[in-house]
Amino acid sequence: MKRFTWLALLLALVLCTAAIAQTSRPKLDTQFPGAALKWVHAAEPDFQRRHLDLDKYNVSVEDERDSVFVSLTSPDADPHARGSSGTYPDYVVEISKKDLKVLRSYYVR
Repeated sequence: MKRFTWLALLLALVLCTAAIAQTSRPKLDTQFPGAALKWVHAAEPDFQRRHLDLDKYNVSVEDERDSVFVSLTSPDADPHARGSSGTYPDYVVEISKKDLKVLRSYYVR
């Protein structure tokens, strides 16, 4: 009888652990519209040319009338400060909506 009780407890523990593992979800870092990805891809060669490591930045995509701005901002930047205030310099790429060409790019002072 003791053997049956131990086996039943072990089986219950394994089943509970499996159920908990299946219901837990990975943490969602960021969610964005898929259309924003094409603008990041269009700006990527400019980031590579400047040797900017995207792992060190927050990326934002701002849609304007005729162009789109892809901005890199240091994660520790003060959102209320003017200019670049973080560890890494802010960088902006302006892209034409018409033909996905880079119109200009610059570091933010």
